[in-house]
Amino acid sequence: MTTALFPHFPDDAKLWVYPLARPLSADDRARVAARLDAFLGEWNSHGAPVRGAWEIFEDRFVLIAGHVEDGVSGCSTDSMMRVMKTLRQEDGIDGFERSLVFFRDAKSRVQAVSRADFQVLVSAGQVDATTTVFDPTIQFVGDLRRGGFETTFARSWHASAFS
Repeated sequence: MTTALFPHFPDDAKLWVYPLARPLSADDRARVAARLDAFLGEWNSHGAPVRGAWEIFEDRFVLIAGHVEDGVSGCSTDSMMRVMKTLRQEDGIDGFERSLVFFRDAKSRVQAVSRADFQVLVSAGQVDATTTVFDPTIQFVGDLRRGGFETTFARSWHASAFS
């Protein structure tokens, strides 16, 4: 469950969610781990070390939490995004796919489809009020804890966007 992620971070810790266009393989996970571990060891915000952590969730999302008392600066966010862009360009791991909608199918597997295909599923009744959907736009660890990332269709922005 996503609410158990980042237990040692405060609710106001910044969170970035990178949805992945395809599931990660074991080799992909190793590349993500190597790049993010190296980055987190050097992550700073205005000279202060950022306490950071990352998690791979269901092989479909890379979640990165960062916390520093004065807040994570824009420059330090940019440096983290450069790492993710390197993963996309050099390793083929694309965490910038914002055109897909992520949800759990009837067998509880995470699926990703285009917005148009998701609308078809909603219209056909294959996605209903109880279908679990994911919101990669959440911004804080507290949002994750409150169920803002993995929630039901009825409680999400998806319900108003796809009716």
